[in-house]
Formats: sequence, C-alpha cells, structure tokens
Amino acid sequence: MFVGFSVSNFLSFKTTQTMSMVASKVIRHKGHILNSNGKRILKTGLIYGANAGGKSNLIRAIDFSRDIILDGLGAVDLNKKYFRICSEGYKTPGVFEYRLITQAGKEYSYGIAISYAEKEILSEWLIRIEKSGAETYIFNRDIDEKGVPYTESEVKIKDAEERVRWKIYLEDFGADITASMRKKSILSDIAERNNGKYGIFSEIFDIFRWFQSMIIIFPTSQYNGLNQMVEDEIIREFFSRLLKYFDTGIESVEAKLGQVEFDKIFDGIPKEEAERLKIRISNDIENEPVMFKVSDQVYSLRKDNEGNIITTIMMQNHGDKQELFDYQDESDGTQRLFDLIPLFYEHNGNRAIFIDEIDRSLHTNLTRKFLEKFYKLTEGDTSQIIATTHDSNLLDLELLRQDEIWFVKRMEDHSTKIYSLNRFKERYDKIIDKEYLLGRYDAIPIFDEEVLEGKNA
Repeated sequence: MFVGFSVSNFLSFKTTQTMSMVASKVIRHKGHILNSNGKRILKTGLIYGANAGGKSNLIRAIDFSRDIILDGLGAVDLNKKYFRICSEGYKTPGVFEYRLITQAGKEYSYGIAISYAEKEILSEWLIRIEKSGAETYIFNRDIDEKGVPYTESEVKIKDAEERVRWKIYLEDFGADITASMRKKSILSDIAERNNGKYGIFSEIFDIFRWFQSMIIIFPTSQYNGLNQMVEDEIIREFFSRLLKYFDTGIESVEAKLGQVEFDKIFDGIPKEEAERLKIRISNDIENEPVMFKVSDQVYSLRKDNEGNIITTIMMQNHGDKQELFDYQDESDGTQRLFDLIPLFYEHNGNRAIFIDEIDRSLHTNLTRKFLEKFYKLTEGDTSQIIATTHDSNLLDLELLRQDEIWFVKRMEDHSTKIYSLNRFKERYDKIIDKEYLLGRYDAIPIFDEEVLEGKNA
C-alpha cells in the first residue's frame, strides 16, 4: 500500500515536496478508505496543475527512483535530472523517500539519496514503523564526516546464522565497498542474494516485492508487463466486454498466431532501448506470458516446452471476424484503454498504480466511468491509483474526497510545489471545478497579455 512519497532535487522539484495518501477526517466516500497498520489510507489520488507545472515529474520521480532501487544507478540516465535552474543542483543530492505498507501489513519508511556528480548512492535507509509510532532502523547506509561509507542496524536477531549473514551483507556496503556496490541498493542486493523465507530477510524481500509490483504507465509506455490477456480466454472475454461497455465499437478481441520473429518486432526502435526491452521481456516470459505494445502493434509472447518464443498478435473484431483490425487501426482513445483496462484484473491486491495523464485521448465521461468502475471492481482489496489529469470535470466531490485531490504549482523560481485541496477546507457540497478554473487553488495557467504586447520583453 502506497502511504506517501517525498522528493527533492529532481527535475522541477527543488526543495522537498511530499504527497501523502493518509486520509483526513472527511467522512464521505468511506469506500475510498483502506485500513492497515492502524492507519486510514486513500484509494486514489488525482493530481492537477498547469502545463509545465510538474505533474508528470512526480510520476517520473517515482519511476526513476523505483528503477534505481530495483536495478541500480546503471538502469537510469542521470544526465540533467537534477534541478538545473539552481547552480548548486548538480552537486546537491537527489533524495527520494517512500512510506509503504507491505502485503504482510507492516509499515516502513524507505529512502535513498544519490549523487548526480559522483554517480553513486550516498545514503539509504529502511525504518520499520510500529502501530504505536515507534521506529526501528532496519538498516542505515551513509557516509561519515571523513567521507568513509558505513552501515548500521538496530535490528535484534536471535538466530546466530541469520545474524552472521546479516552482518556480512551490511559490511559489503561499509568502508570497503566496491565501485559497483556504490551504484546498487542494499534492498535489492539482499533480496537477490537471499531467498527471503524467514526473519529479517523475509521483511526485506516483502519490501523489494512491493516495489516490483508497482505499475507505472506513461502515455508513451511500450511495455508494462501488465497481463497475459491474449493467452487467457476468460480474461480476454472480460477485456472485450469492457471495451464494448466503453463504447469503442469493438465486439471482441481475438488472438492471431503471428509469423513475426521476436527480434524483428523491435525493428525501428533505437538499438539501446530495443536491447533493454528484449532483456526485460525475456526475463518476464520465464514465468508467464506477457503482453506488450511496440511499433503500433500489441503482442503476447510465451515460451513453448523447448524454450522457443511464440508470438501472438492481438486483433480486434468490429463486427466481422473475417476482417479483423490491428491495434494501430484503433483511435487514440481506444488505444489508451488498452493501457488502462488491464488494471481491473491485474491489480492483484496490494499494488500501487501510477498513471501519467489518465484522461489522455479519453472523453471526460469515459474517464469518470473508468474511475467509478475501478472503485467497484477493486472493492475489498488494497489496490490504489495515483494519476495526473487535466480533466476538471473529475473535480467533483460526488466522485472524490477532498483529500484525494492534489495540485501542483510552478513557483517564481520555476520549482514545483505540491499541495492538497484539503488545505482549503472546502465543504462537501462546493462546486470545486469552477473554483479551480477561476484560479482559487492557483494550479492553472496564467496568461500575461503584456508579454504579447511587448511590455515585459
């Protein structure tokens, strides 16, 4: 469960900005509240703001830091990711911190600080938070005043073998840390080296798995590993019903065995990106079929008993099964639904879903229906959606709680500030979409007529 996120010195985020999913005392929409570890957590968070205000940068910060946590600094491009308008940005650490609750119901604070200049992880911490509020440092990785790396832990381990292994793992990130380990997180190193079946290693593995389970969708995302729809007839039928429900003109989705070789699928994609996609997809296919879109087509890939990759192309039936349509033949809005509909059956319980521009290419009524269906179809589990949007028609307190609505604002120094509607203490019957467009909450474009007239040139 996603409880909150803080970020500083990343793209438009200069000083620390925090988004919290902890529910306020608002009593409406009780079905939007999740309960765990003594806390009331929100099921959704919608983020509004002007173009270039920093909405997408929040999702990018989560995507960027998640990649570092799971795969190390080698998995991301550090070039110009700091707050560039400040002269000290390059030498200032980028800091990313999560509050989360795992499937086991335990709450943690986990964070990393990175150096853009040295291209290494400077510090990393994992804190267990009890219901009472008491905190225990599971580990803390830092650099002392002499510039020497060290690690420490407050965890008390009774089992002698487990205690020795834990000490060895942490020492690998201490004074004698290697160059490659400086770019890797302790969390991923321990999760990958240990089976996580018991004790402290089980906790580490649960947190690592929480980050693995996150779904992050951008408008240009090519591969999300979201589902095995083409290979599962029941899911394909459900997918088809939803496409029909959303009035796309599609009667059903059909699977067509493809003749395209795996490597040929990536023709036209830059070589570096293609190689990265091949590795990710090949690894995921080991466990189950995966569906992905690339080069304006949607494929499902699976391995046969001999390890050969079998390609299936997804086609759409618009009323004549003899004349099927490709993904690229569909409208932008229908294509967007191929990203979103899998969330109804792939949320898998305790999964945080982050979507940049949830309303992209969608009619406002369709976006609203999507959210309503999400609440209904995921009732009883702990899945969450955090999304950016421009659709002011969703600013409706009949649909959302006050504390589920967030704004971003570009400040005078071009940094991003994030804040909740809840700070304005609006009544439940307030017409907030009109107030938003009138500028009451600040996060709208400001048009300077004097610029066009040359007065401020």
